[in-house]
This record gives sequence, structure tokens and C-alpha cells, in this order.
Amino acid sequence: MSSSTARGYLVHLYTTSTLFFVVLAVQWILDSRYEWALIALAITVVIDATDGALARKHRVAQTVPNIDGSLLDNVIDFVSYVFLPLLFLIHAELLLQPVTAFATLLAFSSAYGFSRTTAKQSDEGFFVGFPSYWNVVVFYAFLLDFTPAFTTALVVGLSLLVFTGVRFLYVTRLPRGRTLHLVLGSVWGATALAALLVEAGPLRSGLAYASLTYVAFYVVHSVVLDVQSRRERASRPLRPADVND
Repeated sequence: MSSSTARGYLVHLYTTSTLFFVVLAVQWILDSRYEWALIALAITVVIDATDGALARKHRVAQTVPNIDGSLLDNVIDFVSYVFLPLLFLIHAELLLQPVTAFATLLAFSSAYGFSRTTAKQSDEGFFVGFPSYWNVVVFYAFLLDFTPAFTTALVVGLSLLVFTGVRFLYVTRLPRGRTLHLVLGSVWGATALAALLVEAGPLRSGLAYASLTYVAFYVVHSVVLDVQSRRERASRPLRPADVND
């Protein structure tokens, strides 16, 4: 085995290590150790945010062609971004009745989002539709003690948003502003982790609310860049192929 192939396998092993923290999170959710489950979820996000760059750097598609890295990544992402938050919402009783109906809507919409061929516009740095950030939803629903009614309304609204053409930033593929988001995202992650590690009370709530500033910035910046991108596209002269289409 060549060194480049070995590095390719190590990158896939790094991606797959997410499943260890998935199993831990499942155990902690079932044991009602919700703070620890959220920490495990946070680790899965860190792995997901970094494995893509490693895969591109070490050209895993060429060095390990017998493994479909994109499929592997999607399978693991669905478990960590959809299944775990869904289990959390149900076990922590964060949803209204009928829980099964609202949970099924979340699962159905996410399955559509993951299988949608236009879900990722990597060249422009966008996701199309809500990108199944359910781990973020359960983080705030738990730490800020959202009412089941509010959490359920949020789940329904975001689930429906999956089916739309609304675009959200694909931070690691942004052609501009990527560094800014990586820095702010790191600060957000550190603040969120600090909120998890302190006792429930005013300090935890304060840290959680403070971390929401980045979430708000992410949403607003998504709208701004989406509008700019659509305007730039509309102002470009049509190519002959576009006219013929």
C-alpha cells in the first residue's frame, strides 16, 4: 500500500470516527445525560467541518477509489444531523403531541434534503433549502428551555423550508467570506461549549443567548449573499447555449 493510499484510508477513518460519538450520544440521550449528548453532537460537527478539507488535500477520490467518500459522508451526516437530534427531541419530550407526526415530518423532509440533487451549490457556496442543522435546534431548545409548542413550530417551519429554494451559506465552500465565518463559527462553538459546561442558570442562558448572535449573522449573511449572487447571475449576458435552452 502506498503512503498516499494509506493517508486516504486514514481520512476515511477520521470521518467514520464520527460514529463512535454517535453511539456515545445515543447512550447519553437514553440515560437522560443531555449535556453530554450535546457535547458528543458538537464533536461530530467538528469532524464534519474538517474532514472535507482533508479529503480534498489528500485526494481520497483518486487514492482510495473503492470507497465512495461522498456517500459515506452523507450516511454519517444523516445519522448525526438528523437521527440523533430526532432521538433527542423525542426522549427529552421537547415536542408537542402527536410526537410521531412531527418527528416523521422532520425525518421525511431531511431525507428529501439529503437526496435532493440540487441541495448543494458548492461552486457558489450555498445549500438549497434548510440544511438539516437539527443539532443546532436541539441545542437551543434544550439550553434555553423552549416550550414544546415553540420547538414544534420551529421544527415544522424549518422542515417546510427544506422544500424551498431559499439558500443558506455552505461555509466551507464559500468563495468569499469563508475565513470570517470560520473564525466567528469557532467563537460560536467555544461559547456554546462553555454554556454546556456550566451549571444551569443565568450564566448558561447568557452564554447561549450570546452565541445566538452568530446564528443570526449566519442567517442574515445568507440572505445578503443569496440576493447578491442572484443579481450578479441576472446581470450576466446570456450565452448562446442559454438562449437556445
